[in-house]
Formats: sequence, structure tokens, C-alpha cells
Amino acid sequence: MIALTLLSHDWERRTRMMLLKERLAKLDTSVVSDVLDESGLLNQTLCTSFRPLDARLKLCGVALCARGREVVRLRQPAPASVSAYEIEREMSAGQVLVLDAGSEKVGAPVGGFVAATLKAKGCAGLLINGAIRDALEINEFELPTFFRFHTPVNASRRWELIDLDVPVFLPGISDVPVTIQPGDLILGDADGIVVVPLRFAEDVIEASERLQEIERAIREEIKAGATREEAFSRNPRFNHIKRLLPSGG
Repeated sequence: MIALTLLSHDWERRTRMMLLKERLAKLDTSVVSDVLDESGLLNQTLCTSFRPLDARLKLCGVALCARGREVVRLRQPAPASVSAYEIEREMSAGQVLVLDAGSEKVGAPVGGFVAATLKAKGCAGLLINGAIRDALEINEFELPTFFRFHTPVNASRRWELIDLDVPVFLPGISDVPVTIQPGDLILGDADGIVVVPLRFAEDVIEASERLQEIERAIREEIKAGATREEAFSRNPRFNHIKRLLPSGG
């Protein structure tokens, strides 16, 4: 009976996450960013040095977090403290791999073989604080990917995975790192990447959906000849958004 209850709770949690992901995928990062700011969640946007491999593809999914560190191996690759295959074993449909490569600035921990395997597991995209290689191959998979730089160099002799399913801290658009917890929601598009904390996801998404409707009405009024000032005054954009954290929180 206990096992059945646990399975039921797990199914409910996964279903809720997939519904939240589907709703988030219909939104723009600019709208979600405004809601996050108005809610008091002021440090949820990643720095602009994260680049989209294909800006036409939207990145949206549940964070599977991992981190690694730079090492030096002079001969053959040695076993890492955590097998790199663990990422592929843990990946499930709808998840985004959020990988912090640490100080590694030469090799790519993610290339075509990794991307192909993750895509087959239902991975929703890649967010790599570090390098990728085999960029054209990854692009062929239509796997939304954000990263810091390209390189032809394999990271296997220079880098190792050390933690999986732990919080990671990625560079933010301000001087403060953005904390990403396992299970947080990631949204990336041509404008950049925002992180929606899971505990606030329902409120943030609901408010963002409403804001997107309001902005649609504003655009229609402007197209019909209204000035921006007139359209804004008739369609208050942020009155419906409630504070989730105090200002500056």
C-alpha cells in the first residue's frame, strides 16, 4: 500500500511538472523576466555570455543539475569521481541538462555522442556553463542548446563530473550568481535565459500568462493607432502581479 501511494505521488508530481513546462514553453523570457522582477525575484536571469546554438529553438524544461571540475590527465582518461554516464542514466523526458563545467576553459564536456543519447532519452535541451563541440551535429538534432564557447577539444583528459542532482550556481546578468536547484524550470529563447524556482513556478507562470495577454492587447491598440502611452494607461501591465519575495529579495 505504501509503495502504491509513493508511486501515485510521484506520478502526480511528474504530471504537474510537465503541465507547468508546457505552459512555460508558450511564454517569452521577456514576459517571465518582468514577472520575476515585479515578484521580488530579482536575480533569475543568466548572463549574456550564454549563447544559443540556434536562436530559433526555445529551451524549456525541468533542471537536471550537474557540476564538474578541471583536472589534468597526462595519459589515458582515468575514471572520474562520478561516471559521466550517470547524466544519461538520470535523464528523463522533459528535463534540461544544466551542467556547470567549473573552471574548464579548453575541452568540451558535451559533444555529438552525449547530445544524441540525451535526445533519445527525451532531453528538452542543454544549458552548459562551458564548452560544446560537434556543434553542427547537435544542431541537426534540433536540441535547444545554450553554452559559453565552441571548441574541437575533448574534455575527457581535462575535466571530470563530480556531482549530480545538486544545486549549481551559474553566472547571472548582475554580479550575483543565479542558484539553480534540481527541479527548477529553465526557459531560454533569443533574448536569453531565465530560471523559475520550482516553489514559485505556479504563481510566476500564471502571472506571466496574464501579462502576455495584456501585452497582446497593448500591441493591438498600438497597431490600431493608439500611442504607447495611451495603450499603457488603458492596460496596466503589472497590477495583477503579487510579491513573492520582498523588494531586493
